Amino acid sequence: MDQKDILTVVLDIINNIKNTGFTPEVVDVEAFLGGELGVDSVEMLEAWYEIEKTLNIKVNDSEKRAIYTLDDLIDAIQAHLPAEAVKF
Repeated sequence: MDQKDILTVVLDIINNIKNTGFTPEVVDVEAFLGGELGVDSVEMLEAWYEIEKTLNIKVNDSEKRAIYTLDDLIDAIQAHLPAEAVKF
């Protein structure tokens, strides 16, 4: 699973929660989750639940608090995927 695959999964989840239409082609990975994407803290909790369930990973709450941009989110997800699932 490469960065674009992860971004697609994340945006699909955010789109389902927020009823938006973000795509990898129009979203900058440096976009702030709470700023440019408008994801509030409750929506982010819901998104994390769906991300962890969909990708079968578990990210510590302390790590989640250090995530501000889509790029941060992708990096955290990649760090928790099984090695064979990550392609660079």
